[in-house]
Amino acid sequence: MRNSLVRIAAESLVAVAALPLVLSSCIKDEAPNSEADITGVTLPDSSVLLREPVISNSDITLYADTPDSILAPTFTLTPGATIEPASGTPRKFFTRQMTVSNTDEGKDTTYTFVSTPQQYTVTSQDGQWKKTYTVNVVNNATPADFHFDNVRYYEYNGEPIFQIFYENVAGQNIDWGSGNAGAMVTLMASNPSPADFPTSQADGGVSGKCAKLTTISTGALGTMFGAPIAAGNLFLGSFVVNMQDMPASTHFGIPLRNTAPVSMSGYYKYEPGKTFIRLNDAKNGTVEVPGKTDDFALYAIVYEVTPDAPYIDGNNSLTSPNIVLKAELEAADHKTGDEWVHFDIPFVQQNGKTIDRQKLLDGKYNIAIIMSSSEGGARFEGAIGSTLFVDEIHIKYE
Repeated sequence: MRNSLVRIAAESLVAVAALPLVLSSCIKDEAPNSEADITGVTLPDSSVLLREPVISNSDITLYADTPDSILAPTFTLTPGATIEPASGTPRKFFTRQMTVSNTDEGKDTTYTFVSTPQQYTVTSQDGQWKKTYTVNVVNNATPADFHFDNVRYYEYNGEPIFQIFYENVAGQNIDWGSGNAGAMVTLMASNPSPADFPTSQADGGVSGKCAKLTTISTGALGTMFGAPIAAGNLFLGSFVVNMQDMPASTHFGIPLRNTAPVSMSGYYKYEPGKTFIRLNDAKNGTVEVPGKTDDFALYAIVYEVTPDAPYIDGNNSLTSPNIVLKAELEAADHKTGDEWVHFDIPFVQQNGKTIDRQKLLDGKYNIAIIMSSSEGGARFEGAIGSTLFVDEIHIKYE
């Protein structure tokens, strides 16, 4: 595993640094490309996509608003790579199931879209590498219940690196995002197990498993990049590593469809770490903050998606003027200890805004649940060892 992590980290750091290839002019014959990645996805009718496709290591999620189950995505690949089935091949990505129930007014018919994910295999130009992607189309209303019982692994060369939480709703998988991909770069030298990452699954939940978020040290490499700690975090959305602006790596939110949220409830337990630290002024190390105790963050937001703000990130998740609703567990209500604490908090209007019903039906809003083991984690403030457990979150809709 260590060799795999070293390669991953090296590739990530090269991409982040974007160093000029000053010696490229001296290379006469360029070797065939060894990468086998999907870098973009489009559909013939791009208007059915509610959001930009979410592309991770081996999974692609398309948020679509279409009754057509047969779709023909076109893929952009790394130079020279090929894909099977061929780009543009029509395939069936979901089925529509009809449910008829008896009501006082008669029969009520509802339709549920059940995903049938399709797999694609990408082969590198040099023929030495193959990578299989699973493409999932999400076409249902936003989920209401989150149990943290399902995980799969981010893998490299068949080796499990860290866990990815997901919820299954009517056969469709909706992923949770986390900062594990960023932590992976800095943990490479320690040969970590999935449980060593800031975000992982744990036993002893309120029901079944639960999510465990822990603030960790990122070591010398993290300090070099001005990111000496990594708070455990979990959120609806995706994580795209941006080493130059780590808070911008978090792309919060998934489409909110059909109905507005009223409240968020669930369970947590929290224990802060012993020593609170923050970046020093030179941003090349940390200093202790005597007398300060770490605290966690747990909140949800609904915001309008606009061309100039396609998503909200860690820099403005509580301050963006696009936020319409917020449900936040305030610091005054936080408790510590080994016992599960139940919470139930309302969504409150923000920025003088209200939900526009037509925009809601058109999928113009995102909803994000955001949690962190250190409230100041995005600013690299917190205490190593601070641990937040979360389980059984429920969103009540109108």
